[in-house]
Amino acid sequence: MTSLDDILNTAVRRQQASSREAVFYVSAGQDGKSAIPKRVVLSHPSTLVREGIARILTEGGFQVVAETDNYVGLSESVERFLPDVVLVDWEASELDPDAIASLCKRTNGAVVLLVQPRASTGILPAARAGARGCLSVNLSAEDFVESLRVLCTGSVVVFSQDVAGVLQEAGDESREEMAISEREREVIGMVGQGASNREIAETLVVSEHTVKVHLRNILNKLDLRNRQQIAAYAVRHGLVPETDSGDSV
Repeated sequence: MTSLDDILNTAVRRQQASSREAVFYVSAGQDGKSAIPKRVVLSHPSTLVREGIARILTEGGFQVVAETDNYVGLSESVERFLPDVVLVDWEASELDPDAIASLCKRTNGAVVLLVQPRASTGILPAARAGARGCLSVNLSAEDFVESLRVLCTGSVVVFSQDVAGVLQEAGDESREEMAISEREREVIGMVGQGASNREIAETLVVSEHTVKVHLRNILNKLDLRNRQQIAAYAVRHGLVPETDSGDSV
């Protein structure tokens, strides 16, 4: 399974920035909408930021069980609540790879870092310590919630310009296949069949917004520009399911 450490190591080696930021879901299982975690511990030094994120999470169906502005409070909250997600600010002075490793050992939940754009090199040690995701503070509220939903299915979630550039430049087939999740392969196949976003959403039992997120990821991962190129990729790589046309008379 592709790890956050694997992705960030490649990002550090290449340092290729794309013209826009993109969120990537790697090694994803089922869509996260049916697996929204009930418990989140949130740590950030800014009260205003914490309150804003907590409100976004609550409106998105998450339960914020604890908020804290320091590592001691974070550590105590993790032990007390055993959360599904531990959301922490990577810029916090008390947070280092050893602290991340300690948090990961004390919870079965995902440790997720809030990072500044283009911060992949700084968080590489945290990835090695066990962090399972990093989300840019530039994310929209909708994408932030959707990212956490997908992460909670067991995916590695990264939002970084550097990582976007790395995956866009991945030229060989093995890297290309590594970047595409099974659900994204399904979406590619349905686009190849000419399905609309609504039809894809109905087939996969997800929202149209989730379909749009998958399509954006696919375009960025494969360095494609539009829906027509996705359809062509589907045909070229045998991702369009064959249909039984029956006997023609």
